[in-house]
Amino acid sequence: MVEPVSKLPTRSPTHEDVPIGRLSSMGLELEEIASDDVVDIVALAELAEDRGRPASHYIAAVSLATELLIGPPAPVAVRVCVGVCQRYGALDNLDHLVARKSKGFVIVPVSCLDQCDKAPACEIDGAHGKLVIAPTTAASLDEALDELTGS
Repeated sequence: MVEPVSKLPTRSPTHEDVPIGRLSSMGLELEEIASDDVVDIVALAELAEDRGRPASHYIAAVSLATELLIGPPAPVAVRVCVGVCQRYGALDNLDHLVARKSKGFVIVPVSCLDQCDKAPACEIDGAHGKLVIAPTTAASLDEALDELTGS
């Protein structure tokens, strides 16, 4: 019988997870600024700045509040793992995406993309199909988004 291959990275984590209790309380803050279960990315960034917290932490909180989405809608969706990938830099990638002002794309936090061994991972979905980037860096995101969104 063949043993399954581990999906965990073979390298040491580079970051700490945001405590689940903190994410839960941040999710409640997001519900207050949501309109029809959509949290505008600009409003999310402003809330984060007002509270002195990284926008990425609020985006990670969206994955806990399954009824919330980040908007406005866009033709390209960047699905970012905020599960195990937090330990390998996913939140840095989220902050990078927020800094791009989400032109032509929407950020969709997910709990897992099944690419744990190559963390951090993201998936870019759109008319082009699906592009998985793992490991994800700011440069690889920029290259793919520039090509796919023309921004």
